[in-house]
Amino acid sequence: MIVRMSTAGAVVQDPDDLADLRLDTELDTKGLRKALTTTGTGKLSDDDTALLDVAVLRSLAVMSMSPTSASAWSKRWAGMLEDTRRRGRMSADGRSVRVPVSRARR
Repeated sequence: MIVRMSTAGAVVQDPDDLADLRLDTELDTKGLRKALTTTGTGKLSDDDTALLDVAVLRSLAVMSMSPTSASAWSKRWAGMLEDTRRRGRMSADGRSVRVPVSRARR
């Protein structure tokens, strides 16, 4: 699942690909920090890592998927969250997931 972040907000692309969770953006660090905070999507941990709100991420993913894939997806989503916990990418409170930031070249 790729989260594309711009000043207009976040959009999830390919919500079925739960193995590749990352944040793509063309924003610089200051712009990305502001966009994440303003939209409630998350926050930057450092220049190359973001903490995305799990509830917001799930909501964005559900909005972008086809209705036919929604039922099986929920089980895979739960599995992805468990895998994220095992890998140490989940926040201590379970509300955020740590993802790499990929900056698109302009």
